[in-house]
Formats: sequence, structure tokens, C-alpha cells
Amino acid sequence: MTTLEAPAVAPLARHLAGPLDDEAAPVLVLSHGITDSAACWIEAIDRWTAAGYRIVALDARGHGDSPRWDASDLASRTATGARLASDLQTVLEELRAHGLHGEGPLRSPLAVVGHSMGGVTSLDVAAHRPDLVDAVVAEDPAFVTPIWRRLMAMNAFRQVREMQQIAADPQARFDLELRNNPTWSPREVRASVEAACGVDLGFIAQGCVSPPTPWQEVVDSLAVPTLIVTGTERVVLRGDNLTSLTRRANPSIQTAVIEGAPHCVRRTYPDRFHAITDPWLARHLDADASRSAERTSHRAA
Repeated sequence: MTTLEAPAVAPLARHLAGPLDDEAAPVLVLSHGITDSAACWIEAIDRWTAAGYRIVALDARGHGDSPRWDASDLASRTATGARLASDLQTVLEELRAHGLHGEGPLRSPLAVVGHSMGGVTSLDVAAHRPDLVDAVVAEDPAFVTPIWRRLMAMNAFRQVREMQQIAADPQARFDLELRNNPTWSPREVRASVEAACGVDLGFIAQGCVSPPTPWQEVVDSLAVPTLIVTGTERVVLRGDNLTSLTRRANPSIQTAVIEGAPHCVRRTYPDRFHAITDPWLARHLDADASRSAERTSHRAA
């Protein structure tokens, strides 16, 4: 009897930038928030490539150029959240094993940088697979409680309707975002509006923004250097949420709060965001260069 194998899951779209031929240059894997895309990192990509990083900016499943969601992965919010994590894990496994261009095992340090949905997914993968990641930066990660998960599912239809309204008149949304957020880059606003117009509404209807692992377990398990950046206005990690995180006192985690920043911390106050994240990345990736080299040598042995 012939055994039929399950069809392979289509990989995420990757957008590369920076000194791609420099195999010693550290790698930043960028993971965006819900309804955005890799293009929404354009200002940060310009900064980080100028600093000598190689960039792998991902489109999450159902976003940008990545494949749409399969019905099986939308069967439950648990399955959907698990796919978010496995998608990122697969990318990191392939990068570690094959490099950016299939040149062989990655010999430089690698950090994952994520916002909101991408932030909590990055933390989840780093907690479960510390061998794949040398450092993590999470911008206001979408840590959610069971009650919040249920509320998001109940209200997902409103976000679907919002995406439909944006697609019906993208210029109106572009103008509104710039009026409401005068410090935002027009390039990133344009990219964000375009991403919202093409997002997979089946995924949005799930009301899922994170893997299923409880955030407390993720925080307690993290063993790689981790920087969590948040703000004080309409953010996920504020007040009791931030206090609950810091009280767990994981020595691998450092937190930074940018006063007055909303959920899009980086987009609202880019200079203040990069003043915190960039020295931290440089310090930890330089320190972890030897760790990556040892990992590669061990795998080759």
C-alpha cells in the first residue's frame, strides 16, 4: 500500500537587504505585526543595512507575498497560532543550515526582531529553540491572556470589516494615518496600507495574533539575550501587564519603556527606539559571534 505524504507547507516570502555577500555580517530576521508586511520595516531596514547588518524581512503567512492560509491551519486558533510559530522556526532552521543564499551553514550571529504579533512569535520560537537565535528584540509583543483571546475572536469581524474599508479606499486610510500620526514615515504608512489591502481575511477572522503557549511560560523559558521595548499609550505591555512581566525576573530579559509611545513604538519615535535597540544589538551580536562560530563548528563535526 502506498503511503501518501502530507503536502509540504509553502515557505514564507523573504526580502533580503544589506551586505549580502559578507558572510561575517550579522543577520537580523524581521517579523512584522498583523496586517503589515516586510515592506513596513523600510525605515529600520535603511538604518540597519547602513550599520552593516544583513536583513531577512519576512512576510507572515497571509500577508504580503507569502502564501495564503490553508483551511486546516484555520480550523482553530490553536492551530493558527502554532503555524505562526512553525513558520518562523522553519525560516530560522533553513537560515542556520543553508545561509541566505544556500551557501552553507550560517557562521554569523542572528537576531530576530519582531513587532506585536511578530514580537510574541519571535519570543515564542526563541524560548522553544534557543539554538536558532542569538538575541531577540520584541517591540510591544502581543502577549494575550485567555480572556483577551476570546475577546479578540469575538471582535475579529470588526477588523475584517476595517480591512475591507481600507481596500475600498486606501488613499483615505493613508491620509488619515498621516494626520493622526505626523511622525510616521510616509513610506511605511503607504506600505502598511498596501499590506492591509491584500491581507488574508480568513486569517484576520480568526482573531489570532500569537502562538498558543501562555506568555508566562515563554517569559520564564527564554534563555537568550532578550530586549522588550514598549511605550505608555495604548500599548499591550503597560501597567500591570508590564509589571507582571518584570516581576518574573528572568535575567535574560531587559525591558525598556519609551514614554508617550503607542503600540507602534518604532514608527512613532524612531530615533528613541533605535537609540535603545541599536547599541543593544551591536553589543549582544558582537558578544555572540563566537557562540555562532562554535555552533557551526559543532554541526560540521
